[in-house]
Amino acid sequence: MRRMVTTLCALLGGMNTMAANPGLFFTKQEASSLREAAARPELAPARERILRDAEAYCDPANAQYADLDDPFQLRAREERVSQSRHDALVVHQIGRILTQRMEALGFAYQLTGRDEFGDHGAAFLARTTDLYPVSHEQVAGGFAGGRGDIMRGLALGYDWLSERLDPEDRRKVAKACAEYVEFFLREFEDPKQWFHKVHNYNGVNGGAAGCLALALRDEFPDRHTHWVSQTTHIIERWLDTGFDKQGAYVEGVSYSGYGLSNTTLFAHALRRTGDHDLLSHPVFVRLAEFYALSLLPGEGVYDARNDSNYSGLGIYLLGLCNAENGGLYRWLWERTGGTYGFERIVLNNAVAPVDPAASGVPTARHFEGRGLCIWRTGWTATDVMFSTEAGPYYPVTHNQGDKGHFTLYGLGQRWAVDPGYANEHSPKGRGQTPAHSCVLIDGKGQALSGAGWGTNGRIASYTDSPRSGYARADCTEAYNQNNRGIKGAGVQHAVRHSLFVYPTDATPAYAVVLDDITKDGEAHEYAWQMMLDDSMTVSVDGNRAVVSPPASSGGGYIDTPPVGPADGDKEAQREAAAPGQCAIRFDAPAAGDYTVWARVRATGANTQKSDSFFVRMDDGEETAWHMPGSRGWTWGRVTSGVSHARVTFRLNEGTHRLTIRRREDEAQMDCLWLTTDADADGSDEDVRKTGISLEAEAGDVTGPMEVLRTGDIPRMVVCLDATAPVGLATDEFVPDDYHKVMPFPRLRGVTRTEAPEFMAVLLPLPAGTATPDVSFTRTDTTRAIRIDWHDQIDVITWPRDGGAPSLLAP
Repeated sequence: MRRMVTTLCALLGGMNTMAANPGLFFTKQEASSLREAAARPELAPARERILRDAEAYCDPANAQYADLDDPFQLRAREERVSQSRHDALVVHQIGRILTQRMEALGFAYQLTGRDEFGDHGAAFLARTTDLYPVSHEQVAGGFAGGRGDIMRGLALGYDWLSERLDPEDRRKVAKACAEYVEFFLREFEDPKQWFHKVHNYNGVNGGAAGCLALALRDEFPDRHTHWVSQTTHIIERWLDTGFDKQGAYVEGVSYSGYGLSNTTLFAHALRRTGDHDLLSHPVFVRLAEFYALSLLPGEGVYDARNDSNYSGLGIYLLGLCNAENGGLYRWLWERTGGTYGFERIVLNNAVAPVDPAASGVPTARHFEGRGLCIWRTGWTATDVMFSTEAGPYYPVTHNQGDKGHFTLYGLGQRWAVDPGYANEHSPKGRGQTPAHSCVLIDGKGQALSGAGWGTNGRIASYTDSPRSGYARADCTEAYNQNNRGIKGAGVQHAVRHSLFVYPTDATPAYAVVLDDITKDGEAHEYAWQMMLDDSMTVSVDGNRAVVSPPASSGGGYIDTPPVGPADGDKEAQREAAAPGQCAIRFDAPAAGDYTVWARVRATGANTQKSDSFFVRMDDGEETAWHMPGSRGWTWGRVTSGVSHARVTFRLNEGTHRLTIRRREDEAQMDCLWLTTDADADGSDEDVRKTGISLEAEAGDVTGPMEVLRTGDIPRMVVCLDATAPVGLATDEFVPDDYHKVMPFPRLRGVTRTEAPEFMAVLLPLPAGTATPDVSFTRTDTTRAIRIDWHDQIDVITWPRDGGAPSLLAP
């Protein structure tokens, strides 16, 4: 029967096919409906990008050409990266390049049936298994997650392209794929492996190996059932041990995304078999709440804690819409999970978004296994979010020297931040305590952490009430030693009390951080630190600092507010609305080719969906400018299209009209600068002293575009007290590690004493809010903070017996 099917397909399409492939996400019979779905307006961008990439990979004249003679073109070692780390990372490069090629060529082939996609993709797949079998020294010796990346590419390539291989090549490729799966099972069932159970590689490799096992079901019918069963067991063990009972992943948001990206694909492919439903695992009931609580207010990124960066998550969130809390996953995906890959099409669903409040997500949570405490007032840009963390180290996972570190966001700003990814244990690396909002003793912090080393902390107490939330973080062990016995600064005790005060009619939300820390009863230099966003400006007066975001240049800016109904198709909303534009007249002093720069920012929850304008000079052709997708004010050169092709405007001497038209909601523009120097850098203030400067708000603006006047802007007031004189100052921590050199600004209060008893009040103040009077007092039994809001007085008392602080307020 198989020979008859193969012969018939060969006669009809010139292809030697396997009857069961594709089958991971759709069959041949389902491909026609998939093609129809991919043509719909909301999915067309994903389809077009896939086809564009596939064509580039097949075109020898294109810079992206997938050259079979040199298929991977691996990057050379960067100067700051050690040779051993570079060698271990090579396997990731191989896997990600293979995956990119297979996702584009394989899926494009299934959508279109075009021979060049199928043949070139199949040849690339076979070339990969020839060059890089799992026994290859660089593959077998590299980071395990890189083998997961390779298996993902192999699984998709084999499922979509194996029919384009001749029988002998198909057998060779299938054998190489099977060896990858067997290698995976030996590795991940070995309890001596450092990544056993908890590390994100279990999801990365497990999900990819599971997909590969399912793709090989016909070639290895006597083995694939065992492969799938064991792979499912490994993934469920990871879900059971790597996520705490409240749904937090112990390595941070970003690494949960890396692990779950392949796991979710496998879960969907496995669900098609009817054998098992991974999406019903209890973790997925709670995970959406963890993500929602970790999302920055009004933004499309998550808190950069525990070796994560400020970033969104992947398309797998769309796949989780079919799990418990699917509406909340949909809401999260629409804000943080955008992508144009094949998954946008195969995981598409009609689940309606449900916001966190409607989903029943609380505004506070102690994630007990992670040691993470989060409080927030809501999820909009006007809300405030505060968090602290002091949890155990799970060998071997990502970790930083940050026990007790706090972050604070709100009013559309990032006030106290995290340095982000830094998986190394260099003493001067950005993963260590000097780059966190913690206390240093004589310049030293907690024991070294990262790259297999970690420190332990503990949330000893947590409460939440309608008026305030509280956490007591015991960081003593972290300051004394790490899991390898390597010493830190050394302390008798290090306890941090964190208090978040919810807003009232008379007061905004704010936070208080109290440090009970002492080294040995002798005088030492203690430095209290708060890490700052690099866009902030800081003014200091004694023990008080005012942290301010950058203001607009001329007291105002243009905004493109959301239009149309709150729900429904975004394209329909856009078409139903008036375009809105700003027309600016100016005089060119001389004829020439002018380049246009503008100071812009993207303020939508997902900055990638609020980062463009249409730009037209006089009656010329309109240009779609995809501007820098920064949340803070940033200078960018006006370019054309997603390729950012350079644009110049030929102007005669005299009057001209520059028109800025809305392309996406919540894009904003402050001012513009025009120059005839094509190589000038418009972000340099000194360079902009020549040329033509324009204020966007001075143009003729038509709705729904509007002018917003800056007036007062939000600010944060920081007040710090200690047992000895302390003054605040700013500096920069410049790490020395394998990353690109990047200074991190800090606000620091330094004092010399036996026990500093730092009391810090962090007051994010909305625009127009008067600064309260803050005073500190100390007695033999208590320490107190009095905050006079003029209409209300809050008093926070901190007993010297080690008890929790209490808030006395109306």
